[in-house]
Amino acid sequence: MVTAWWSDLPGARMTEHEHAFPETRWVVEGYLRITAGAEAVDLGPGDRLDLPPNLPHTIEVLGLAQVVYVSGTLDKQAVERLDGSQTA
Repeated sequence: MVTAWWSDLPGARMTEHEHAFPETRWVVEGYLRITAGAEAVDLGPGDRLDLPPNLPHTIEVLGLAQVVYVSGTLDKQAVERLDGSQTA
């Protein structure tokens, strides 16, 4: 799994995008909203959201404070090792 710590300022937005692999977001501090189609999910400290691959979504920071979150995803090589399509 590849993980990264992110922080974004109040009002920050990511335009609609998608990932080829599953992605997980864990909020450490602050609040953010992830919207996929007509469904929006608000996340706060301790909340986690698992996004399936190829799901178009947007992200925006809510409130007056920055948001800090961890993003995790399986990279292509990890997925191939897990499903047996590549040998070590």
